[in-house]
Amino acid sequence: MPPPSPRPSRSAVVTRLRERIGSMTVGQRLSGERVLAAELGVARMTLRAAVDELIGEGLLERRHGSGTWVTARPLVRALGLTSFSQDMRSRGLVPGSRLVAFEVIRSDAALAQQLRGPVGEPVMRFTRLRLGSGEAMAVETTWLPQRIAPGLQERDLDGSLYQVLESRYRVVPGTASVSIEPVIASADVRELLGLPGDQACLRIRMVDADQRGRVVMIANCVYRGDKYHLRADVSGAAFASRLGDAAEHLGAAVERAS
Repeated sequence: MPPPSPRPSRSAVVTRLRERIGSMTVGQRLSGERVLAAELGVARMTLRAAVDELIGEGLLERRHGSGTWVTARPLVRALGLTSFSQDMRSRGLVPGSRLVAFEVIRSDAALAQQLRGPVGEPVMRFTRLRLGSGEAMAVETTWLPQRIAPGLQERDLDGSLYQVLESRYRVVPGTASVSIEPVIASADVRELLGLPGDQACLRIRMVDADQRGRVVMIANCVYRGDKYHLRADVSGAAFASRLGDAAEHLGAAVERAS
């Protein structure tokens, strides 16, 4: 009589559950523990540990008295010059915007320094609620000099600003300086995003320049912390250059010593 097949390990069960969750929809209930353990051929203790791991990853949510449910996947934003609209479309969501405020101000010394323009020049400042398939995702405030986009109107701001700048004004993004910090959003931002008072958010501040190095705009974006993760791809070039500098300094020191 052949020996019984070994039961799948917890990591194997996690993999199989992750595949199953991938074919389910957000808000769908996972099968009960007894049924699922029988389907996967594992002990209930092993299954429970695997489910706990996926809850920790944010893929599942255990609701007391009603079972385990599939949760919305966090949106992973790659740090780079991609627009909000591109981010949404790449995840199968329909991008949208609702203009909250629009005004033209005169730049003070601090703003003029950041925009690399003259003090007192007209600057458009507008705030938009950014939506993914109708759900609030972020609140974005932008400062854009009128000289960059003369004639820009409120009606032009219901989609991708990058696209408008490129198609109408021939302004092509080149580089961006980005800073990120966790914040508890202000009361008005929380209201727009529909968040409780203790919900953490991510604030991303970007200074965008075009391909000629001209500063185009400043954006201050507050993203829902429960909806967004950030990803950055870092090359080894920076480390290689530092190692090269260290080797050069070491070589010079040896030469001086000899």
